[in-house]
Amino acid sequence: MRLSSQPSSASRDDDDSLLRPWHNSTINSSRLLLALKAALACMLAYMVAPFMPGVVAQYPYYAPLGALVAMYPSLTGSLRTAGQTLLGLGVGMLLALTVQLTPWPVVITLFPAIALGVILAGVRRFGAGADYIPITALFVLVVGGPNADNYSLGYIVQMATGATIGLIVNYVVAQPVDFRSASLELGRIERLMVFYLRDVAMEVRTPGSTSRTDWVEVNYQLASVAAEVRGVVEATASTAKGNPRMMLPNKKGQDPGLARLIRVEHVSFYMRDLTDALRRLFAEDGSHMVVPADVSRELERTLRAVAEVMRVAWKVDTESFSTMTTSLSIVPLNLDDEEKDEVQILAARARARVSDLSNVLENLEMRNTWDHWWLVTVGTDLERVLQVVTTHGASNPPPKPRRSFRPRRTAQGSGTQHERRLR
Repeated sequence: MRLSSQPSSASRDDDDSLLRPWHNSTINSSRLLLALKAALACMLAYMVAPFMPGVVAQYPYYAPLGALVAMYPSLTGSLRTAGQTLLGLGVGMLLALTVQLTPWPVVITLFPAIALGVILAGVRRFGAGADYIPITALFVLVVGGPNADNYSLGYIVQMATGATIGLIVNYVVAQPVDFRSASLELGRIERLMVFYLRDVAMEVRTPGSTSRTDWVEVNYQLASVAAEVRGVVEATASTAKGNPRMMLPNKKGQDPGLARLIRVEHVSFYMRDLTDALRRLFAEDGSHMVVPADVSRELERTLRAVAEVMRVAWKVDTESFSTMTTSLSIVPLNLDDEEKDEVQILAARARARVSDLSNVLENLEMRNTWDHWWLVTVGTDLERVLQVVTTHGASNPPPKPRRSFRPRRTAQGSGTQHERRLR
């Protein structure tokens, strides 16, 4: 369905600000700190490497490489990458030393070693160390040559030493946890969806009156923004996991927003589904709806009621969105009792609107037609949006499961009640 392509400048600017991520630049304070830590770890590793015992000291250049490989923004990422890299090195060395037992020359042994190494690199469990399997096998056979055993020992020990130094530096100089960016990104998509649902209601009331050009395009943009927000929230959660800064009094108990993200993604899915159904109820030129006027009026009221619930539950302000970029405080994640009561009142009104819409649809002459089922789909999606938004309040995490949970089996068959509901 095509909508009006003549938006006002204010509306277009606001839409663009919602579609743009908060942080377009990859060079920020966190990245600069990571660069300094990587440089420091490599320097320390290269200083320690010559003092390693025996033949290991002959390969000092692998220590800074190990420190660099283990340097990730999150401590858990550093541990995982270091372990996977060392595992890949070990497998590659074992592969090279095995084929070296054959009487064939190096030119011949390269073929099975590299071929098997590339095959093993396809195993997902090796993770970041997968690419090191064929590379290490190549280095051991070509660089190590007849001294492959000593070369392998020096290689892996120096890499492990450098990785250990990198982990220590990464732990001592912990990365800052940017909860504010995650919260602002979640607020961005929440505001975008509230504005979008209001635009949909306006379009239902007066076709061709909104600033949107195509709901298909907007749905694609909404999915893209949701993916961007997920990346920011997951990066924040990864940085917070195992971070010593989380033990500070002002950081304890802070939620990176994973529960809030899941709710936002559910609402985004339902909104894309309902707009996909709605656009089938417009004429090809988008000038009018093909449903009765009383249905479109009731549908517009229902859409506005649900949008108001989302606005209050998510604390979407009516000011210009650009003012949020200068705010020094994190967007609040909790509602007080008075605000929760307001959300429940608005949700009850919205559910009454959904019920009225269902009653109108029951009395339609076009029942059991495609247009009727598209309208039923819209009503179902709106009810699901209300359920997601109001189940656990605005942004409060869901309650923790009981520790002593015991699955209760029913007399009708095996499995828990939850499993039976899923079947």
